[in-house]
Amino acid sequence: MTEAGLDTRPMSLATSPTRQHLEYAVRLSDSPYKRAFATLEPGDEVAVFGPIGNFVLDETGPAILIAGGIGITPFKGMAEYAADRALPVPIRLVYSSRSQDEIVYRDELAALEAQNPRFHVLHTVTGLATHWRGATGRIDLGLLREAAGDLADPVYYVSGTPSMVVGTLRLLRGEGAPADDIEVEAFRGYGLGTTWRAPPSAAETAGAFPRSSLLAGRVRPVPERASASTMGRWTTRISSGRG
Repeated sequence: MTEAGLDTRPMSLATSPTRQHLEYAVRLSDSPYKRAFATLEPGDEVAVFGPIGNFVLDETGPAILIAGGIGITPFKGMAEYAADRALPVPIRLVYSSRSQDEIVYRDELAALEAQNPRFHVLHTVTGLATHWRGATGRIDLGLLREAAGDLADPVYYVSGTPSMVVGTLRLLRGEGAPADDIEVEAFRGYGLGTTWRAPPSAAETAGAFPRSSLLAGRVRPVPERASASTMGRWTTRISSGRG
């Protein structure tokens, strides 16, 4: 509930189904929804319905994950799943951030690289990078080709701001990547002509979903806040219903 009334939205899960909690991350702003999100405290009750969508990792072949900013959230969950399941497929993550201080989940991604020898992260920073030793600039063909390397027929997953997503799609199609091998995180706000509809209100959801889709939980603290100062991170421990 926000100061403007009830507001429900689809959100990317930042955790794998192999983990014992649900995790969400958002870039903070002054919108009523983000302000309400930022005021959540450990023990607050929340309601979750879903899952919705099909932006999930194909476990049968190589994957290239392409993230811009807070678009990293679904890919953290995919990387956790691949590591926890010891999937025998190579996964490369190309991750663009405005600065090294705004690299969300930097430590977690490094830990997943250490846990999973088939997972590799390529960072790039688009803003001022005085002490940064990695790649700089926007995601381009050179970085995508480096990520692809000798991978055979990888599936590309793209998640980020509308402009980043559209620009990346143009690069991939220009390289001849088949449309069937490109997946986009399609939630409200991307503006890509997807078929997403706004989530139903609480009144509309009453009795509309099977019990397994209606979850209640309480917000709990996370061990550390993410490194980006403009990003909020919350986890939810489910207390009723079934996932």
